[in-house]
Amino acid sequence: MNFNFLSRETMIQLLATVMIPLSVAGTGIYYTRWQQNLNDLKTMIDLVSDQNPEKRKYGVAMFEYLLKNDKVPVEFVAAQLAFANSSADKELLPLMEQALLKASAANSKVEVTFREALERLPSRLFVHTLDDNQRNCVRTLIGKMRDTDSSAIVVPGYARATWGGKSHELRVFQSTDLKRANELAQMFNDVGLPVAVKDLSAGDSNSGRPRPNTFELWFGSDPIPASCS
Repeated sequence: MNFNFLSRETMIQLLATVMIPLSVAGTGIYYTRWQQNLNDLKTMIDLVSDQNPEKRKYGVAMFEYLLKNDKVPVEFVAAQLAFANSSADKELLPLMEQALLKASAANSKVEVTFREALERLPSRLFVHTLDDNQRNCVRTLIGKMRDTDSSAIVVPGYARATWGGKSHELRVFQSTDLKRANELAQMFNDVGLPVAVKDLSAGDSNSGRPRPNTFELWFGSDPIPASCS
């Protein structure tokens, strides 16, 4: 009995002697990698925000590399897209979106990260109108929305388009955006513009579709609301 007890104690001490250095070494390796990841992210952010356009392009290339290797958390992606969206360099946002798309092709996890990051940004709403009255109506209606609603929408551009429809449509291209599309439609309904959600997300491929959290508002021939006057 004493021999067995001593043997067990000896084994425990032996394991402790072996495991403690291994644990310390493992912690050191983990910390070193964690610190290196932080350094890489800081370098990338510094380059992307640099005044030199060539350095910004190099930063975007580093952004793509880090994405492919699972080294950019969704919070950093969202922050970088928000920065690019407000940057005076109008090429920066398309370049970063292209980097995300390329990284998505190499790493399927990036596609999820990209979508989650875009959902944190204001929804992009491209507006198609029949005439200037409808264009001005959109601006008026957005101005009548609650601050929390209007700040969640950005209109990158307006286009003149005649498509033969009667009702006004909010077109959605990604199935993951259907909930947001209904929220946007309700926001316009609340300020007097009836909008029907048109789901165009069906299909086998996302090729050629707008990126997530992007919508199109198409005005038909129905009258504009009195609230636009």
